[in-house]
Amino acid sequence: MIRVDPLPESALDAAAAFHAKWADEVRNAAAQGSEFIVVVLHPAPFDHADWRRAAARDLARAYPDHCINIVGGMEGGALARMVEFLGRAPAITGQYLPLADSAPCESGSDGRLGDDDTDG
Repeated sequence: MIRVDPLPESALDAAAAFHAKWADEVRNAAAQGSEFIVVVLHPAPFDHADWRRAAARDLARAYPDHCINIVGGMEGGALARMVEFLGRAPAITGQYLPLADSAPCESGSDGRLGDDDTDG
């Protein structure tokens, strides 16, 4: 697991900072033979999602013999469960996975995605 220090608030600046320093950390982990690499980022506003998805996808494509994913969320049981799940799921790679307890999501009153409690 690679825990990334806080990045700049601006999505463009955050992407540049990530690629300047942290992409090399992922490359080093892959070179050392780490099969599962989970990059953990602090939660960020929605405008960061595109660069995070692209970084996860491109790093996974560059190292196809490794499972590389990016998780958005630093603390708690959700992170531990996600890391444990990814360690058992070798087919999941190149994904950006924002954790529900650390990022905005759409949910209805019962927590199901997209459920708006309307009939029909």
